[in-house]
Amino acid sequence: MIELNTPKSIITTLAETIEKERKRQNLQQKELSIRASVPLPTYKNFIYHHKISLENLLKVLFALRMHENINGLIKERDYKTIEEIKKKDDLPKRIRK
Repeated sequence: MIELNTPKSIITTLAETIEKERKRQNLQQKELSIRASVPLPTYKNFIYHHKISLENLLKVLFALRMHENINGLIKERDYKTIEEIKKKDDLPKRIRK
């Protein structure tokens, strides 16, 4: 099955997931914004308009104890062959086209 995710659909799903978790934890938006050290208008702007900085998004995820969900984003790729392992640190200094 082919999934056709777009950046917009992923952000929408992320906002919905965060709101569900906030409600599951019985937190008001204001309480979460205080706990995350994010201004309430910033949090609302994310929930309703899907705009937020990465730093503020991470603060919200940490406040909800959802930060483990992002580990897949920062995981380095797995290497399959010896050649890939040998070349893993041989990154070009500049990519030219």
